[in-house]
Amino acid sequence: MSTRTAPVGEALFALAAVAIRRRPRTLSLTAVSVLSTLERTGPRRLTDLAVSEEVTQPSMTALVTQLVGLGLAERRRDPADARVVLVAGTEAGSRQLREMRSAGALTVTELIDKLDDHDTAALDAALPALLRLMELADESQDGRTPPKR
Repeated sequence: MSTRTAPVGEALFALAAVAIRRRPRTLSLTAVSVLSTLERTGPRRLTDLAVSEEVTQPSMTALVTQLVGLGLAERRRDPADARVVLVAGTEAGSRQLREMRSAGALTVTELIDKLDDHDTAALDAALPALLRLMELADESQDGRTPPKR
């Protein structure tokens, strides 16, 4: 970690933590992460989800069962191999994610609204870099670019 970028990273991490702490507790963070993964990558094998979320297969089975019970995910057969069961997000799962993202964005927006014009302009100027950070995060999650350590 560069000493030049460490304060920015720490501030963004702390801000994300604020949004997470203030979110409704309808789902665990792992459940939200699974739904996000399914939304981003499409249907996945349960074992692949367990590996990507760094949990045991029995834990992922229980979590997927919960998500299916809530109507946020579904199990379906792999069209390429009917013996394989895939987990997919549902429209209700996507709607739940959109609502959670909107609530998190509202938390941050309410804080931004408390800033003066100078600080707000600085955030506006930083928006392209923040969007690029989101792209880089998506790329590293998809396994295309390993995160730097």
